[in-house]
Amino acid sequence: MSDGSAGARNPWALIREQPKFDCQYFTARADIVSHAGGRARPYNHFRMKSDGVYVVPIDHDGSTVLVGQHRFVLNRFTWEVPAGGVPRGTPVLDVAKSELSEEAGLTAEHWLQITGAATSPGMTDELSSGFVAWSLRNGEPHPDPEETLVVRRISFSSAVAMALSGEIANLGSIALILGIETRRVRGELPRNLLDLLT
Repeated sequence: MSDGSAGARNPWALIREQPKFDCQYFTARADIVSHAGGRARPYNHFRMKSDGVYVVPIDHDGSTVLVGQHRFVLNRFTWEVPAGGVPRGTPVLDVAKSELSEEAGLTAEHWLQITGAATSPGMTDELSSGFVAWSLRNGEPHPDPEETLVVRRISFSSAVAMALSGEIANLGSIALILGIETRRVRGELPRNLLDLLT
């Protein structure tokens, strides 16, 4: 069984960068590359100008908040955890706090990062981070003008069930919810947070 060390050598050679389209969110490129000394060919991909951040808030009664909205690209309504985009160079936690306030009207005393991973590494360099937040204070949501959101309060166990059933279809939300649940089962969360989820 391989330990993966063979993958440490980079077989890709960048011959020429070829930007095809640029906007405030990403650059679409068709770079000319070769793999392991093979023939040169285009590699179509996106270089992002922001990354993603997701937040699961846990209230005093073990409940959490989902936000629902109609996603233009998917052409469907989806349930997700509060989330947003992080411009490159901006502290991720600062944006996580801002998104939780904007979308759910909540602020939190305690924060813990649960996930951090590449979103779709074959097509984009976007990274996504996920946090759990607790010791909450309520306020009023103030979403962006182009966000029409439905806020739904449910038990955390219900959120886990929705993630497993596919009712929550956003992969960043699913990974974060199940990451929290896995750490809960293993007892790997701070005691004051575990008490809320018991």
